[in-house]
Amino acid sequence: MKNIVIVGAGGFGTEAIWVLEEMNRLSSESEQWNIIGYADDNKSKKNLMFYGYSVIGTPEEISERYDGGEIWFFCAIGNNTIRNNVVTRLEKFGWKAACLIHPSVIFARNVSIGEGSYIGAGSILCPNAFVGKHVIINIRVTIGHDAVLEDYSQLCPGAQINGACRVCCGALIGSNASVLPGKEIGAQAIVGANSQVIRSVKAGETVNGVPAMILK
Repeated sequence: MKNIVIVGAGGFGTEAIWVLEEMNRLSSESEQWNIIGYADDNKSKKNLMFYGYSVIGTPEEISERYDGGEIWFFCAIGNNTIRNNVVTRLEKFGWKAACLIHPSVIFARNVSIGEGSYIGAGSILCPNAFVGKHVIINIRVTIGHDAVLEDYSQLCPGAQINGACRVCCGALIGSNASVLPGKEIGAQAIVGANSQVIRSVKAGETVNGVPAMILK
């Protein structure tokens, strides 16, 4: 069994625990994860329990405790920029990023998933979809054929990314939003919940509505 730490003792952290438990339930003992608890910089959370597991300290404290031992991690921080910064910090400790994929996820052939990414229950990935590193794909998301999700992007529950779309680094697609085929969502752009994107969105823009219009 491999030791794994969930970084971030919040709501997304509890979802990560749920997915890990489901993965363990359907795996052989040698392939299961040993969930040792949460890492969190908020010292007031230390020793508190969240979804059956305790906060055991900051990443630095945990690294010192397991000095020389192999540690895997999943960064359960929703903010894309902060997640990027925290992952960079954790990699300096030599920790390894784990992919969390709920067993109910449906994959076509030729799908690529980068390290540290998360795919929630009920999601579907169509042929030739590419998912980069530390991407969050939440529950009931559909990824069309040949779509590309770059590193640290995030798709909220129910989002629909149609064929040949590109979601660039750090972009966020809100719950139940849809992106029509072949469109690009630029780096750090935000698509509001329930929006429909009918034209590409430039880097840093925020769009909302049906059809999605620029807010800023």
